[in-house]
Order: sequence, then C-alpha cells, then structure tokens
Amino acid sequence: MNAEENILEQFQALQLGPVWTEKSRKTIASTNGTKTKKASIIKEKQAAIANRVSSSVKALEQVIDINLRPEESALKVLINTLRSSCKTYQLFPLIHLFLEKEDRFFIVLNGRQSSSFKGFYVVSKKIPFLSMEGALDYVVHQNWAQYFKEECVVLEKPKGNFQSVNRCGITGALLGPPNYHLYADLLREHYEGNLKGRCAYESFLSQIKNERTAEVVEAWLTCMTQGRRFRLLADPEVCFMSKEAAKKYLLENSDLNLTKKVFRVKLTVSDVGKIVDFDLRKMIEKFLNDEKKLPVKTANFFRGRLHYAGFHIYKKGRNGISYVCAIKRKIRNTTTQFSESVSKLIEVIEKYEGKITIFELPKVFFNVTDSAWEAAVDPRSAREFKSNLSWLIREGYVTEFEDNTLYVSPVQNLQKSILTSEKEKVL
Repeated sequence: MNAEENILEQFQALQLGPVWTEKSRKTIASTNGTKTKKASIIKEKQAAIANRVSSSVKALEQVIDINLRPEESALKVLINTLRSSCKTYQLFPLIHLFLEKEDRFFIVLNGRQSSSFKGFYVVSKKIPFLSMEGALDYVVHQNWAQYFKEECVVLEKPKGNFQSVNRCGITGALLGPPNYHLYADLLREHYEGNLKGRCAYESFLSQIKNERTAEVVEAWLTCMTQGRRFRLLADPEVCFMSKEAAKKYLLENSDLNLTKKVFRVKLTVSDVGKIVDFDLRKMIEKFLNDEKKLPVKTANFFRGRLHYAGFHIYKKGRNGISYVCAIKRKIRNTTTQFSESVSKLIEVIEKYEGKITIFELPKVFFNVTDSAWEAAVDPRSAREFKSNLSWLIREGYVTEFEDNTLYVSPVQNLQKSILTSEKEKVL
C-alpha cells in the first residue's frame, strides 16, 4: 500500500502540462506579448525593406527598358516547322516554348529614350553596373591578389569606452561598437565580403542588432586582436589596416581601364545571377517572371518577326486569343460558291462549332462508328472526302488548330467581308 502511495505522489508531483496558477498566467501572457511585439517589429522592417526595393525597381523601370529575344537558330526551327504545317497555333504557347529553356532566348537591356539614363558600365565579363564606382569596385574585388598581399597580424585590443556592440542580423557576426572610429569600414567590409548580391545594403543596415552585455563586448575585443594588414605589392612600404581603406586608395590612384560605357547590354539568364547591383537584378528577375506568366511584351516582337516571315496573325473574336498560321484565312460571303460535296462537308464542320476533331469528322460525315472508317465506305467517297478537306484547309476556309479541332467561320455579308480583309492586311 505504501508503495502505491509513493507512486501516486510521484505522478502528482510531475508537471506534464502548464501549471495554471495566477503567476504562471501572467508570465506566459508577458512572454507572448513580447514575442508578438518582436514579430510585429520584424514584419514592419520586412515590409519597409520590400517597399524600398519595390520603389527602387519601379524607378529603374522608368529609365531602363528590358526585352526578351529568341535565339536565331531556335527561331528558324520554329518558322520552318510552322511553314511545313497547315495548322493554326496559339501565339503565347509558342513563346512559352522559348521561355521554358534558358538557351533559347536572351535578355536585352536598353536605356529608355528621353530618359535620364546615362548608360551601363560593363567589365570584361559583360556584367552591367549602374555606376562607375560599382564597376571599379567589382574589378578590384576580382583582381585583389594582383594589387595587395594580405598579412595576418596580432593587434592590440581597440582602446575606448565601448558599452555595446552591433551584430549582423543576417549572418550573426559581430560588427563592432557604433562609436568605434573604423565602424563604417567594418560595416562595408562585412557587406562586401558576405552579403553583396544577396540583399541591398540598406536591408543589411536595417537588420543590425545592438547588444549591450559585457561578454559580447569582450568577445569583439578578443576578435579584433586577430587582424589583417593589406600591403601594396607595387610599394611594400604602403600598407592599410582595413580592406576599405586599401580599396579606396587603389580606386583613387590606379587607372584600371577595365570598364567601358555602353547603352545596350545583351545577357543570358545565367548572367543575371552574376549581377551585383541588387536593384538591377531584382528588376530583371521580376520582368522574367512576369513574361513567363503572360508574355505580352515578347509577343509584340514575335508578331513583327512572324509577320515579316510571311505568317498570318489574327484573333478569334475581338478580344480573343492571338493565333498564327502560314495559311491566310478566308471567310465565306454571300457570293461564295462551292461544289455540292464541299458544301456538305462545310455544313458538318459548321454544325459542331469548332468542337470536332479531324479524326472524328470522317466518322460523323459517313455516319460510321468504326475508327477504321475507310474500310466501311466507298473508296471513291473516301478519296473525295480527303481531297475536299485538304483543299478547304490549304485554302484557308477551314481552320485546323494545334489540338486537331476544326473550325469554319460563319458566312459574312459582302460589305463586312471586305472590311475584314482590309483589317487583316493591316495586321
């Protein structure tokens, strides 16, 4: 009995869930309130960063024009395929064939006419920059070993009254006290070495956290005893204690001649990931995503190229989908006459209003259920049927779409037919 009582006491002593006392409720409420407040502050910061990026991208869109262009070899394959076919294809799916493969198209950046854009600064690897300083900074970073020798040195702890240390909110690295005289250089060096290209500099600054414990201050002081010295190879007597100071000296005293100014840049999709200017890369990525969903701007280019190649582009309805075909569409009017067999074929196609396929038509026309319809009808009738259907499609009276459905436009009066013909000539 005593053993059972002991076990019962042990179970009662265990706290398998929250203890709902007044004190615990206050503690939990306080903790939840703090977490909610922190989450709210983080969301506000994220929203502010997103708004800044969005406004910067919109500002760039006012001065820089982006276009997607197909590779000529891929475009020639498409043109030859369309010419050998009598089918009518939707324009947007044809464009999606190019955009789904990165090697089938490239990106063209241009400064908009009558804008304030002064051009791109391009380095040897054809990466565009929005400023000369950014381009030179990239060149220095890529060719750092040609100019400086880095030496590890033991330094004295920085002297000063440091009450707090800032920490990077993205990487967690200690940056330094805000009142340290080289703090700005440490910020820029950390961003250049760890975050450039991943986020905007303002985004990095907005996520810096301040910590005021003595342990964090001491950890930063200890870290600063292990430093680097940057010695100029051209003059070993010249050395710098920070990378930013060394970079500034090089940019001010060297004629690199590794950049050139251009107003038009041609890029591949893989090149976009190499762009260092955060806002420029975001603008291009946004345009790519938008065009992949609905390629309105790219469609305008395709319309021009296909029309120049002799193709006919039209819409099914006033605000319908754009179609392209090598055959010019013909619409019957009140004076159009056909043979009896052709007229009967048109009647059957017209009856189904574009919902019958080229494979279903012979079974409906001859009223047979067997897929091998040719064996069930007179050979002469089968030949006449094939000849008439082929002639109607090649002449443009019947449209065969890419999904094999057949459609014939309704008869128009003579005056309306003339207006439609003139409109197609304009297109």
